[in-house]
Order: sequence, then C-alpha cells, then structure tokens
Amino acid sequence: MENPDTYRAGKDLVEFEWRQNHRNFYSCFSLKFYREKDMPLLTGRFPDQSGDEMRESETDAFSNPIPWQLTWVQWFELQNMLAESDLPAYRKPSPNVQDETDSEIRVIWRTDDGNEIQKLSGSHAEALETLVLSIAEEAYATSNLETE
Repeated sequence: MENPDTYRAGKDLVEFEWRQNHRNFYSCFSLKFYREKDMPLLTGRFPDQSGDEMRESETDAFSNPIPWQLTWVQWFELQNMLAESDLPAYRKPSPNVQDETDSEIRVIWRTDDGNEIQKLSGSHAEALETLVLSIAEEAYATSNLETE
C-alpha cells in the first residue's frame, strides 16, 4: 500500500529499529518494524503500559520471532512522525557514566536515489517513544485476540 504523504516527504519507510537500554529493566525495549511481502510487521520486546510486565514476540520451532501484524494506519503514522522528526545522530554513551540511557534508532528509507540508512538517538524522543510503544501494545493485543 502506498502512503499519500510519501511524495511530500520524498522517502518511504522500509525498516525502523529501536533499542533502548536503561538501568531500570522496565524502561528497556527492543522493537523492529519492517515490511515483508508488503505487509507491515513488528517483532521485539517492550514493557506493558503499566510497566509491570514485559511483552515479547514468541518464536517458532527454529527460534525465529513470530511477528505481530500492524495496520497500514499505524505504519503510516510511524513513517510520518519519523519523517517530520529532527532527532540527533546516535552516539554511544560514555562507559564512565553508569546511568545514561543507550537509545539507538536505526531507520532505513527508500528514496529516489536508493536506500538511505540513518542512525539516530532516541534519548529525547518522548513523543516518538509514546507512539512506538502504543503501536506495539495494540499489535500485541490484536495478535492475542487472534490466537484465542
């Protein structure tokens, strides 16, 4: 499916991966949004909205993660927020600072010139984090309803 805002942004989201490590276990997450056979999918682990429990992709018999399916509305909402955000480049935290959050975002865009890869910092991306975790929670809940 094609996003009508793609032409405005000049790029189309191919893959989005966000790994965030923190001293507090329940502030950590690792999520990968991608398209396979032109379907938007998600795998990873993240805290539930209460922060009491971790949600994690199940694995198949070969230890491959079983993805949660996203809606195109969720995918385009993520794509548009990423295209409009102005996040700084990623830098690895200093090993001397024990409590600094390591928050690395990797985005692959398809442009007219080919694929463009960005490595960005998610340390001060609260609105994006809220969106990403709410999409993950919705996809997780939907997948559980389908399996029941």
